[in-house]
Amino acid sequence: MLDLHCHILPAVDDGPSTLDEALAVARLCVADGITHVVATPHCHRHIRMVRTHVLPAVARFTRALKEAEIPLTVLPGSEIQVVDSATYREEFDAGLYCHLGDRPTFTLLEFPWDGRRYPVDAADLVTWMKGRGTTPIIAHPERYKFFRDDPARLRALVDAGAWFQLTVDSLLGNHGPMAESFGAELLKELPEVVLATDTHNTERCSGLSAGYAWVRERHGPGWEADLRARAERILASLVDGPVELRRSDQM
Repeated sequence: MLDLHCHILPAVDDGPSTLDEALAVARLCVADGITHVVATPHCHRHIRMVRTHVLPAVARFTRALKEAEIPLTVLPGSEIQVVDSATYREEFDAGLYCHLGDRPTFTLLEFPWDGRRYPVDAADLVTWMKGRGTTPIIAHPERYKFFRDDPARLRALVDAGAWFQLTVDSLLGNHGPMAESFGAELLKELPEVVLATDTHNTERCSGLSAGYAWVRERHGPGWEADLRARAERILASLVDGPVELRRSDQM
């Protein structure tokens, strides 16, 4: 089971502040049935975790996981905030960013919380990225008020080929009523959706299984299976060779 949005690396952003806390998050992930996590530290104007920062941080944490005998695979990535599309394109072409799994197939994007800073050409950027073989996955769209108030912005991203990541804690109501209701709405409306935790610490770590259970209870096992299959497709693109599934993943 893949969690593609997780702030698990210690002392790099607003995720775990210590190695012990990061290892505690890893243990919670394993207990939930998660086998693979993409470490997605922030990459924005305040916290700028670019590829050359992410890769050694993941290597260090992987060694710590092995020493602690925690059976969790952590892959490199980042949550990249887009404010200015021209700057993003330049830095994309320069190889600054760490895409999911340090591979170009998928990347995780977020936007500024203030809708006034939303790039007006965001859909054009998605088209540009798709032309370069990269599918952007938009992080937590259910938490952006400007998407709820202006559905045309979201529809433009859909039409351009973006995928979307809904956060389990939003569906569970832990990010407030707007994210809860809008998340439930987007789950039904968006064509390419994946679930992730957006974990930051042990207090903000509801796991993935609760999200899949939420979907199963409200929409049936077929809908849950579709979400799981999409996540497995992403995981298969990030690793070499077949992915070993735990028994809990096959149920």
